[in-house]
Amino acid sequence: MVEKLIQSVIMAMQDSLDDEQLRMLENVLALNLHGMEIKEECTQLVTSERHWEKILRMYIASKRLENCAESTLIAYRRCITMLFEGINKKIHEITTNDLRYYLAIYQEQRKISLAYLETLRHYISSFFGWATDEGYINRDPTRRLKRVKVPQKIMKPYTAEEREHLKDIAKSERDVALMELMYSTAGRIGEIVSINRNDVDFVNREIIIYGQKGKKERKVYLTEGCMYHLKKYLTSRKDDNPALFVGERKPYNRLGVKAIQDMLKKLGKAAGIHAHPHKFRRTLLTDAGARGVPLQEIQAYAGHVKPDTTMLYVVVKQETVKASFMRLLA
Repeated sequence: MVEKLIQSVIMAMQDSLDDEQLRMLENVLALNLHGMEIKEECTQLVTSERHWEKILRMYIASKRLENCAESTLIAYRRCITMLFEGINKKIHEITTNDLRYYLAIYQEQRKISLAYLETLRHYISSFFGWATDEGYINRDPTRRLKRVKVPQKIMKPYTAEEREHLKDIAKSERDVALMELMYSTAGRIGEIVSINRNDVDFVNREIIIYGQKGKKERKVYLTEGCMYHLKKYLTSRKDDNPALFVGERKPYNRLGVKAIQDMLKKLGKAAGIHAHPHKFRRTLLTDAGARGVPLQEIQAYAGHVKPDTTMLYVVVKQETVKASFMRLLA
C-alpha cells in the first residue's frame, strides 16, 4: 500500500519536477512512510534459520564460477550481509520500499558518494535478481529500484611535468622504477604488486600480467626509461625475494598495495600533486589515445572487456580535438 502511494505521488509530480528532484522526493517519502502499513510489519531479528546466509553462500559460489575477483566477492558478501542485518527480515519479506529506505539511511548516515550508492544498488540488484532466477524468492524487490544517476567527472591524468616532478623528489631508485613500471604497463595496483622478477622479459621488453579482473593473461611492454630504472633498482637489491618490488628494510617482504599508496600520497603531498597508483594507468591510456593508438588496441592493452570502459579512461585533450578539426575540417 505504501509503495503504491509513493508511486502515485511520483507519477503526479513527474511533470512538475526534474529527475533529480523526483529522486529526492522518492527518498523523502520512503524515509517518512517506512513502516506505515495496514498490517503490522515483523521487525524482529530472525535468528532461528538465517536462511539468507545459505542463499548468499550459493550466490558467492556462483559468482566465483563466473571468475569474479576475490576482492569483488568480498565486496558482494559484505554488502549483502550488512543489508540483511540492517533490515532484519526474511528474504521473501523484503520489499522495494525496504531497500529504498535502507539505501537512503545508509547514504544519510555515512555520507557516501552517489557513485558508491550506485555500486551498492548494483550489488543488491545482482543478488536479488539471481535469487529470483534460482527460485529462492518469487518476486525480485529490486526490479523497480532505479539506477542512481551519477555525474560523469573527467578524471585528469598526470601531465609529463608532474610525472617528472614525482620522480625528481622520490627518495629511492625503487620508487622511481615503480612509477615508471606503473605508467609503462598501465597495470592495476593489484597486478603490479604480484609481479615477480622472473616475469620480466628484458630481452623483448615485456611482461605477462595475470589480470585481476576476468583473470586473463595479457602482455604489456616496457619503455626505455622503465627498463633503465628497473635494471638499476634490481642491481641495487641485496635480497633473494622473488618479488619484483620489496620493502627497503629487512626482511625485505613483497611490497603491498597500501605501502605503494602511502608512498605516492607522501610524494604527492610534497609535490603539491594529487598522486595515486591508478592515475598512472589512466595517464598511459590517455597518452596512447593522444598519439594515435587505436581504441581496440588500447582496450586490449588495458585488459578491458568493453570499449566503453576504456573510453572512461582515455581523456580526449582539447588541443588534439582542435588540431584534428583544423587539419581535417577547417
